[in-house]
Amino acid sequence: MRLVEELRSAAGAQFLELMMQNGNAFHAFTEDALAYLGQWETLAYYREPLPSAVDERLAAMMTRLLAATPAEREQFQQALAAAQRALFGVFGHRAATLARRQESREWLRWGLLGTAVANSIIPPRRNVDVALVVFHHVARQLGINTVDLFDEVADFAGGAIAERLR
Repeated sequence: MRLVEELRSAAGAQFLELMMQNGNAFHAFTEDALAYLGQWETLAYYREPLPSAVDERLAAMMTRLLAATPAEREQFQQALAAAQRALFGVFGHRAATLARRQESREWLRWGLLGTAVANSIIPPRRNVDVALVVFHHVARQLGINTVDLFDEVADFAGGAIAERLR
């Protein structure tokens, strides 16, 4: 409580209220994302046209995650069920395809982050490097420095996957 009082007196009640709203906003984002992802199965997402409204929605989630704190990103990843993480794996490769078609670094970055979210928990027998090859390939086709791209996403990924991206 003392920290709250110090913040309130040092920065004013508006700052503290804003901090609390941001926490609530991220919680609301997480709940909304989980509800949306819960409506989709991997196979149904594969069958969607490219691009689709689902791609746009997951790209918006990536944008929000990029703006989140490390603790918020960790909270988001821990809230995901395995089937929901799998959707981000599908998104990753779809986004890489869109990046190539549209010559878009942003789609490539979103896709790589989506793949990182999908692999935030790496099963023992999964070879994550195979999933990452497509991003390296598309980045080279687009003239994007692969080291910079992978390092940038690693900063947001956290966990074991961050080490694989570096």
